[in-house]
Amino acid sequence: MSSSIILSRTPFRLPLGGGSTDLPSYYKKHGGFIFAVTIDLYMDVLIKQTRADDLINVHYKSFEGVPRVDQIEHPLAREALKMTGIKKGVSISFKADTPAGTGLGSSGACSVALLKGLSLYAGREMSQRKAAEKSFEMTQALGLPDGVQDPYVCAHGGFVLLDIEKDGTVSVRKPRIAAKTVQHFFNNCLFYYTGVARESKHILAEQDARKVLELKHHIKGIGREVYRAFRRGELDAFGELMHEHWNVKKAMSLKMTSDSFDEIYDSARRVGALGGKILGAGGGGYFIFYCPSERKKQAVRRALARFGMREMNFSLDTKGARAKILAL
Repeated sequence: MSSSIILSRTPFRLPLGGGSTDLPSYYKKHGGFIFAVTIDLYMDVLIKQTRADDLINVHYKSFEGVPRVDQIEHPLAREALKMTGIKKGVSISFKADTPAGTGLGSSGACSVALLKGLSLYAGREMSQRKAAEKSFEMTQALGLPDGVQDPYVCAHGGFVLLDIEKDGTVSVRKPRIAAKTVQHFFNNCLFYYTGVARESKHILAEQDARKVLELKHHIKGIGREVYRAFRRGELDAFGELMHEHWNVKKAMSLKMTSDSFDEIYDSARRVGALGGKILGAGGGGYFIFYCPSERKKQAVRRALARFGMREMNFSLDTKGARAKILAL
């Protein structure tokens, strides 16, 4: 095992199209499609050898110091240690640029960062593809309702296109999006943190229970249109597709939004936003709005000021998951 300090960093992701078609309950029958991008918010995992004993120390919002892997309560850390064969004498610390449950793929980013970092600590480098595969395998074994999107997009980085076959085979493409389109996207979008975190398992479970198959087909179709809009540089069309997607998601589950979020969304649309979405499974986290011009963007910003949300600025991450040995 390494006596060095390992820093493993994985970006969070913004979903752009196809969300919920990456869940096994859907793609095993119909195939899935995802278009997404990673941003400059990160999950960092710091890994080092413990100095005085053979305990396994895990530092997050709680602290654990245990002699055996199977005693660890943090589920992702426990399973990642099992997968990488590390049994003792390691310290793992987490630092995230955004809270869990806010819709940016935190569990996928966390599991990928763990697997890449622990593999390097054990003397083996794990590819982005393998980290994504093992991460999804891990979350499924834990019974989490996560889809394919989070680990695969967070691991590969940049703009990512996923085609998911019925047998679970995932084709990963890194489409070329023109630099001016990328700049236009980040310049014309407003991002807000609502201050509300949620557990996606309740929302995702309800989606499956409500038999909303046709709506998921619709979402997949919208996702493909979003991708084509980015390829053509037609981002106003993307904004309109966001609004169409908003209405479909609301039809899927009563928990996708709330009266207060509807008021925020309607206020933005009234003054010029073409569309918007609550990131992730919904019910909290981050809002994104697309505005067709700087004048409309300023109007939306003024209209939303009364809601007290924190405006965020994101930019593109192109590297995806990476782990390195820090100099001592």
